[in-house]
Amino acid sequence: MKNNKEQSTLKRLSENFISLVILQFINIVLPLLLIPYLIRVLGIEGFGIYSFVLAIVLYGVKLSDYGFSLSATYHISLNQNNKPKKDEVFSSVLTIKLLIVIAYITLLTPLVFLVDKLFFYKEYIFLSYGVLFGYLMFPVWFFQGMEKMKYIMYLNSFLKFFFIISVFIFVKESSDLYLLFLLNSIAIFITGVMALYVAITKFDIDFSWQPLSKIYFYLKDGWYIFTSKIAVEFYTTVNIIILGFFVSPTVVGYYAIAEKIIHAIGGLLNPLTRTVYPYLVNLYQDSSDSFITRNKQLALVIFIIMFPISLIVMFFAEPILSIITGGVPAELSVKALEVLSLALMVYLYGSQFTNILVTIKETKFLNKVLLSTALINTILAPILIYFYGVIGLVWLNVFIVFFMVIIKGHYIINFKEKLQ
Repeated sequence: MKNNKEQSTLKRLSENFISLVILQFINIVLPLLLIPYLIRVLGIEGFGIYSFVLAIVLYGVKLSDYGFSLSATYHISLNQNNKPKKDEVFSSVLTIKLLIVIAYITLLTPLVFLVDKLFFYKEYIFLSYGVLFGYLMFPVWFFQGMEKMKYIMYLNSFLKFFFIISVFIFVKESSDLYLLFLLNSIAIFITGVMALYVAITKFDIDFSWQPLSKIYFYLKDGWYIFTSKIAVEFYTTVNIIILGFFVSPTVVGYYAIAEKIIHAIGGLLNPLTRTVYPYLVNLYQDSSDSFITRNKQLALVIFIIMFPISLIVMFFAEPILSIITGGVPAELSVKALEVLSLALMVYLYGSQFTNILVTIKETKFLNKVLLSTALINTILAPILIYFYGVIGLVWLNVFIVFFMVIIKGHYIINFKEKLQ
């Protein structure tokens, strides 16, 4: 019986892992195929503007996520067969996300008219508001908690193919940059509506306005994860925004290409930690020893996979960029990719260690680490950009990634009594 149960678990995890790998390929790698076309049509400057504006909008998406990818997934995974509880979590999370999106737009809109750099791109920013509402309606956290990642895969496949085909059809010259933002908003908004419909109908969810006490509970429950994830954005998404205020859109474009490649490679393999998260949450409830063992095995698998990939990217940075950009890459992009490849060695440990800390209820410590790291990044980024340009920011990115992984890993190793 135990053997059958283990086989069933392995089969479920394998199916979810394959679904998420395909999803990540569609979600991250496929857009890379657009880069040569966008650079040829829009120019590297237009691509830089697109990366800068999109970073601003995606920061709002990260705010509205509020850490629900972990906290809400946790509650859903523990209550997969408890309809009243699922309805409560679903309704509360959706309400909170809506409030955050409204607050972000309310704050960003006047800033667009007050800050010259933002005012210059105001049309592009406003056209991108549909992205905020589209991601708001896409309950990835719910599908993950239900361990039904195939729905995410199907819906994202539609999203990416619809967007990519639309870009090839309608975006033909540099003056069509506004169409790129509009098509992005339309594609994500439509997919969000579809995802919400699937979640409600396929899983018999009844949405209802929840009392303030419930809203407060889920806000409080996800607070440390939320502030931790926002801190993470200060050395990912926000760094492009900071860079955009110091250098030209062309330089931002060169940097963005290298960064997108690193995130594409790391993101493609990120399902390794995302797939096992609901499984490990439930495993921890039954046996902390098994929880420790499985995480050790996962850590070893991550090393075996990521170390050689990091070296490959480092030594073949120039040909990789040639393939992605469709031409001879700029020396700045090559150097940036070579340095950033170092971060791939520990890329997945960040999410694995975060999942462990969330599972053992050590989100307060996680919050302190990430906020401290965000503060260091925020102080050093402008200084390093001023004195060393883009490469200074690149080395800072690598330092921040290693620093966080070492601190979180050290804490977990020396705090085993929490796992036993």
